[in-house]
Amino acid sequence: MFIKNFSRMIESIKYFIKLIFFEQKYDVVFVSSSYFNRGKQGENLLLKPMIECCKNNDINFIIFEDTDLKGNYDKFIKDKESIPLDIISLFQILFRKLYYLNNSKPLSKDRIFEIELSISKILKSIFFRKFNSKVYVTLLWNNITLWRSINPYACVIDYQHGIIFDGHEESVKDGKPPKIKIANDVVTFVHGDLFKKILINNDNSGFYSNDNVITIGINKERASKSLVNNKKILFSLQIVPDFDNKLTYELYIKIIEKIIYNNAEFLSSNNYEIIFKHHPRFTPQKCPDLKIDYDFIRFDTTSSLDQLFETVSLHMTFHSTTSIDAALNNIPTIFVDMHEDFSPDKIFLNQYKYPLENLIVKDYGELKNVLEKLYETQVFKNTCIEVEQWTKELYQDFNEPVFRDFLVDRIENI
Repeated sequence: MFIKNFSRMIESIKYFIKLIFFEQKYDVVFVSSSYFNRGKQGENLLLKPMIECCKNNDINFIIFEDTDLKGNYDKFIKDKESIPLDIISLFQILFRKLYYLNNSKPLSKDRIFEIELSISKILKSIFFRKFNSKVYVTLLWNNITLWRSINPYACVIDYQHGIIFDGHEESVKDGKPPKIKIANDVVTFVHGDLFKKILINNDNSGFYSNDNVITIGINKERASKSLVNNKKILFSLQIVPDFDNKLTYELYIKIIEKIIYNNAEFLSSNNYEIIFKHHPRFTPQKCPDLKIDYDFIRFDTTSSLDQLFETVSLHMTFHSTTSIDAALNNIPTIFVDMHEDFSPDKIFLNQYKYPLENLIVKDYGELKNVLEKLYETQVFKNTCIEVEQWTKELYQDFNEPVFRDFLVDRIENI
């Protein structure tokens, strides 16, 4: 296996070798992803207010950062306060290969969970015998089976990353939460009350409840910007390495290219500018790209979303969560509903009740019609205000007292 960042690996080895011999106790462990939501110093912006709360209240903590052995996300600055999990991940990969060696057929989810549990117990016996924490705060369920194995009575938390909806395997599907969350007794922190309602109301098993789904909110600034249509459109792309198959790529890209082609004359003659922004996990080596060359189009590879939101007045996507971030900035989203796998209908329209159903593109030529609806100044202004109001149940401000009290209660009573 090719390991790109040797300095991070060495740092990881030093910490976990030392951990074999010397005891380490923490009140809280934060587990950060290796990509997404990075601040200027490499800090994870989702976890940042929680970490600052711990600092302000003298709560002992450590930050583990997820692995990027191949350097796929090398463009992201690493958090200097974090300990990389590289050596742990390397052992996990090796153990998985040994377990899967004699299995030629695809394994069931139950069998995969059993294997992960066995690997976690082995890692605990090697590296984590002298490690203890009362609370683990993770993103994307990062290693929750490992943390539960290390400290069976600890509070293991998954903080919402992205969107939650009924039908999502990582949220609730067919009336059931993911088995891994139930097996590890995971508490879920959510960004807003709507997400909490979706989890509890659609769970027929009774796992989700007011006791283990907590609205913590999120540290998002609501911008105050001029509600004027400057005809600049940010298009959030969703081309990522883990698409299911080539046909998904091809149809997705074909739809975008044909929309632009069918509306090119209108966009050019009316002085529109479309800025394409790739998904953070887009990698040119693994993903196909758009082949579009018009004078009103450019790709932005350097600006952050926040920087782009300061310059554009409209947003386009299929079903990216960027639409919620855009709405926080009074920017309406034009949804493209022409790809079943990427339809906004089930999530944004039916579950999140997106209020602007007149901004949906269902045919290649409809973009022109949608844009013409936003010509009139007052109509555009009202649209911007309406979409910003829509976000208030989705994104609530980070509630530090709720987080602090929850943390203190678990630390004192575990």
